[in-house]
Amino acid sequence: MRHVMVLAGLVAALVGGCRPPAVTFPAEPLRRDGATTAYDTDGDGRGDFFLLAGADGRIDRIGYARGATDAPDASAGPEHPDEIVALDAVPPAHARHLLIVLDGYRHELIREMRRRGRLRVFHRPSRLVAPYPAMTDLAMVDMLATAPAPAFEALYFDRDANRAVGGGAAYLKGRNEPYNRFIDYRANLIWVPVFYLYPREAFRKDLHDAKRAFDRSDTREFVVYLSSTAGMGTHLGRDGQIEALRQVERLVLQILRESRGRTDVTLISDHGHGYTPVTRIDFHGELSRRGWRPGNRLTGPRDVVMTAFGVTTYASFYTHRRAELAEDLVTIEGVELASYADEASVVVLAPAARAGEPPQRAIIHRRDGRFRYEPTRGDPLALRELLAGLPGGADAFHDADALLTATVEHTWPAPLQRLWRAHVALVAHPPDVIASLTDDRCTGRKMFLALTETASTHGGLNRNNAVTFVMSTAGTLPPILRSRDVPTAMRTLLDAPVWPLGR
Repeated sequence: MRHVMVLAGLVAALVGGCRPPAVTFPAEPLRRDGATTAYDTDGDGRGDFFLLAGADGRIDRIGYARGATDAPDASAGPEHPDEIVALDAVPPAHARHLLIVLDGYRHELIREMRRRGRLRVFHRPSRLVAPYPAMTDLAMVDMLATAPAPAFEALYFDRDANRAVGGGAAYLKGRNEPYNRFIDYRANLIWVPVFYLYPREAFRKDLHDAKRAFDRSDTREFVVYLSSTAGMGTHLGRDGQIEALRQVERLVLQILRESRGRTDVTLISDHGHGYTPVTRIDFHGELSRRGWRPGNRLTGPRDVVMTAFGVTTYASFYTHRRAELAEDLVTIEGVELASYADEASVVVLAPAARAGEPPQRAIIHRRDGRFRYEPTRGDPLALRELLAGLPGGADAFHDADALLTATVEHTWPAPLQRLWRAHVALVAHPPDVIASLTDDRCTGRKMFLALTETASTHGGLNRNNAVTFVMSTAGTLPPILRSRDVPTAMRTLLDAPVWPLGR
């Protein structure tokens, strides 16, 4: 009952608040004249703020009208702005920097929005490859260069204690989020249920609160995490994400207008999204039918513990028999890959190529920061042909950067380094076996799935989940980045320290 009352209070605050909106920039322009777009920001029917595009279609100047127009028809607004600010001429050292982190966007969606004429105030978006699993905590740790997270999510299995630890209380206390101290604004985690139950209303509140926090601050760098976009994507899918992006664009344009171009804005997302409604896999039932004993502790050789927290397209398992469990997992419909660590290497399996055959299998080796792919049965990551075209051929140890470039459009981007890191170097408590699921299947608590329709989610190894974006008004970033490359790339772009060195 107490939880119901708390939720009722939050909803009342959400829908009943009377504060004026912080984002007041018009949703639609007054008119467009070729490369010039006019906005009426004060509601007098005349254009007073202008976006001016260069030859490449990017908005590289903003303009202001000082006073009344001489046009016969005042409602038409002035033909040209009286004052123009060239955005690229503002040195980064003379501007504030606003980093806005969105939860879960595919790179392809951003490109589509730009083709439609949206988000043109930013330079070309870069493809950004998230760690595996494609989860917020893991990506944020990389992007903000903080200490590692304890686990993939707030609930995990502690082998020393032989029990699951964490969960809802740990999540609300941010115990798996060491990056929180570098974020200047994010909604209190108590709002998370509302994000999914009332995504539109919660997102609008989140956006306005972020703007107010930015206005109150006088720091040169300000980091915003709009976690409410998770609800927009998960509940409303691709259409919800487009709706949120349009409102974020309004926020960015308003900040540029108010600061007269002296704010550099970087927009980034933590991971991609499936954009597919999901069905939950009953792993307990499936594994029981295969002779395993799902439970909460590991005592016997066929015991298996699964820690399911959020609704995701990956699953974590703990067992004494990793190889056997992985082989059984890839026989379950909806599991596209299973992997486990074998001393210093990682073994990855995929469903059998043909009925009656054993699963496909390969070993990932690492030496001096380079990776080698050794298929022992089939080609589970479909990499042999691609790697054959790289220097040294398919059997060589390959540089991580070369692999990133070669595989960014592959079914599984940068799979060797991402799989190896997931098992060996990403968190303090990695699972024994990780399963990557197809975009239409998921794991997670039944309660979460019962609360709201899930139109899209994330977590798996594939490109839809992995490849997101980063773009900035300050300049062009490298075309392909990993999440952990972001701090260095931003320091180079802004020619100034950023998180955490800038704090």
